[in-house]
Amino acid sequence: MTKNIIAIICTSLFLCGCGENIEKLAGKHLDNAKEAFSMGKFNIAKQEIDSIRILYPKAFETRRQGIRLMQQVEEAEQMRTIEYEDSIIALITEAFEKIKGDYVFEKDEQYQDLGLYTIKSQAVTRNIDRTYIRASVDELGRMTLVSSYRGSSYIHHDWLKLSVGEKYVDTPESRDRHEFTDLGVCYERLSFINGNDGGAAAFISANKDADITYTLYRKTGPDSSRPVYRNLKMTKDDRYAIAKLYELSQILLSLTEHKNLRDEAERHLMFIRSKIKDGSAQDTIQENN
Repeated sequence: MTKNIIAIICTSLFLCGCGENIEKLAGKHLDNAKEAFSMGKFNIAKQEIDSIRILYPKAFETRRQGIRLMQQVEEAEQMRTIEYEDSIIALITEAFEKIKGDYVFEKDEQYQDLGLYTIKSQAVTRNIDRTYIRASVDELGRMTLVSSYRGSSYIHHDWLKLSVGEKYVDTPESRDRHEFTDLGVCYERLSFINGNDGGAAAFISANKDADITYTLYRKTGPDSSRPVYRNLKMTKDDRYAIAKLYELSQILLSLTEHKNLRDEAERHLMFIRSKIKDGSAQDTIQENN
């Protein structure tokens, strides 16, 4: 009986010694994490904290401290992201403010959630008597190209090919077509909405100083089309108007993206702070043998 008691006591002392040693070894990683955190090296801090969990799963106290430190690291990360995004948003907004006077802004508060930016020279009312390509950009930066056709009969066109010499771009097929007749004249409006133009706007912008021609096509079968209006020439005014709207689109798309990133960081920050406040993450360490 005495031998059994001695054996139990020795085993307990051994296990306690191992536990203390494990906490000590894990504590080195925690110290490294704290140092990295103080220097703003958040990724290194998180790697050191993860090492505690992976290498020393039984170092319960150090792991708890690691969780608290991880929350502080994640909080600081989101605050840094918010600060960065705020600075980028300010720069983009400043760039937008400098050029927004070049555009016409229209919004029907009763029917539209988002207003549209256009160029005065491309207004429908000023171009009712010709076939041309026009563009608009909404407040989020999404660009729409419209192939506007005028003729003695409908051609029911589905897509366009734009060319500069040997270079060309094809739009995708669009079923967003509006047709009407006024005083015996047929009109078609084929729209490529929210940037889904196959790169046509970017092509026009890149070649605004070149002669751009385009052809209207109609689908005749699952894998075939035929030209229904050939070799139309874009005017310089149209090329420059679309290029300028494309520039606006890129600015507003970037602004929207960075606002979304900031909002996401803000949500994450609120979530982290709620965990810090209630201390719920500490319950994830289970001291089970």
